[in-house]
Amino acid sequence: MVKFNEDIEKQVKDILKEHEYKNKTEILDYEIIGDEVIFKVSINNSEKIPIDDLQKIANIIGGCFQYITVVNEQYRFYYTYSDKCVCKM
Repeated sequence: MVKFNEDIEKQVKDILKEHEYKNKTEILDYEIIGDEVIFKVSINNSEKIPIDDLQKIANIIGGCFQYITVVNEQYRFYYTYSDKCVCKM
């Protein structure tokens, strides 16, 4: 399994924690599939994360924010490492 280094994970967690209601993120839930990264955040514990913060995460991981979906009571935030870095929001 491919993972980010601890410093990158901590920076992303710090941004996500700002939008959580009760349980603070201790384990970052994400998948890296090819050139795509998907972060998963519980709807029950988090408000919708502003685009500005999603762009900050893109800068931290060196990728490009693409779009948001809602699946199984989770917000899913999609990033890519494409040279065509255009947000689809």
